[in-house]
Amino acid sequence: MNSKITVKDVAKDAGVSSATASRVLGNYGYVSDSVRVAVLESARKLGYRPHAIAKSMVNGETKTIGFVVGDIENPFFASLAKQVNALISLQGYTMIVYTTDENIEEEMKGVDSLISKHVDGLIIAPCLSNEFSHIVAAQNSGISVVLVDRPLPNIDIDSVSVDNVQAMSDAVSFLIGLGHREIGFISDSLNISSNQERLTGYSKAYTDKGLPIHEELIKVTGYTVMDGYRGAVSLLSSQSRPSAVVTANNFMTIGFLLAAHDMGLSIPDQISLIGFDDMDWYKLTNPPITTIAQPISRIGKEVSRILLNRMANKGKIIHSEKLLLNTHLIHRMSTKKFKECS
Repeated sequence: MNSKITVKDVAKDAGVSSATASRVLGNYGYVSDSVRVAVLESARKLGYRPHAIAKSMVNGETKTIGFVVGDIENPFFASLAKQVNALISLQGYTMIVYTTDENIEEEMKGVDSLISKHVDGLIIAPCLSNEFSHIVAAQNSGISVVLVDRPLPNIDIDSVSVDNVQAMSDAVSFLIGLGHREIGFISDSLNISSNQERLTGYSKAYTDKGLPIHEELIKVTGYTVMDGYRGAVSLLSSQSRPSAVVTANNFMTIGFLLAAHDMGLSIPDQISLIGFDDMDWYKLTNPPITTIAQPISRIGKEVSRILLNRMANKGKIIHSEKLLLNTHLIHRMSTKKFKECS
């Protein structure tokens, strides 16, 4: 196709006016069947392709979706973006990804930038649970918005996430069942709603078993792998070193593994580990890592379904949909009974 072919060229070939050709190609206004056939045949023969921006001015759509995430290098978000893109592309949409480095100013700038590009919908993983005026403003402007991974319970916006409280409670309860009582928790910012929920689940497991919570075993760091590494070193070098650790995401898991290696600690002989997110390489480490697996494929399908439905039915859906999916604990070799640890 030749993108330089214009409506004027098509009109000349079909022997009609540019206004008539525009009505046919824009699918508006009246033209006779014979003229419509002639214009469409000329467009096909010449390889005419409508300009996407010009077309959007007619139908009010750009067929683009914005995806705002904390860090696209995070394998969880990268896999999720791939899932969503594959699904929305089947409906003719393309996706623009904006990564914020978990910075609220960058998130606000990203949302504003995507709105200025007239995206039809937004998928957002908010980096703060207490600052969301820009998200509400985006929805109020008429853009369809779906939150992913990190719900904001106090606002009426669609969201798809997992039951983080139950997920982490199950993981810690599993370790308690193995005889562990001093269990470390390594997380990035608790300003992120999913991390708050995972800490709640950690505490719930102790409370449900009637056991005391050791606050000194809770380490909150920055969001990078090196932040996780520093948090793990601090935890593992303390006098009250835990016998097991749970991490809040895959970056924290990597940081912990690096720290344990550098400190000469054997997993699970000296310390047990349960990670969050199931990365492909978790099966390849020595030992393979026990982990809380999120249903990334299902999350992607539900986010895409809700967003496409919202965009197709603007103003017709009254109540938001807040979907909470289950995780499952995958038992591998990085955990061990406490009495068997040295």
